[in-house]
Amino acid sequence: MCDNVKKGCDYQGRDFGASYIDTCCIDGYLWDLDSCDEPGGPLSSGGESPCPKCNTLEFLKSAKDEAESCSSTEIGFCGGGASYTGADIWLMSVKKAGSMNPEATLAALKEIKIVEALVPGNGKDGFMVQRTIYESL
Repeated sequence: MCDNVKKGCDYQGRDFGASYIDTCCIDGYLWDLDSCDEPGGPLSSGGESPCPKCNTLEFLKSAKDEAESCSSTEIGFCGGGASYTGADIWLMSVKKAGSMNPEATLAALKEIKIVEALVPGNGKDGFMVQRTIYESL
């Protein structure tokens, strides 16, 4: 792990697939702590995903884009895997952001207003839309 990394906030997580803390926030974006070549060296992987704690609006906008374009996905990990719908991705993202920054999450949901997450179903192309409206929060 890289110990001398300047962080954007105190967020740490398991966002890069490890069973241990493998993520930190730098300037509002998530970086893979396993991506440096030597202790204290620069990180080489990350910087694309917004931090759910200090960059909550961008985190939820990104989750909305994913939820509205993914009807289901499988995520593999040691010992098994899991399947998620666009609606699952959205709800997990809201829960994660809300547990870390409730005020920013509420403000972000008010700005986002409507999420049309995809779920498997009998609709066109084998999926349906699950609409969630946040306009009246």
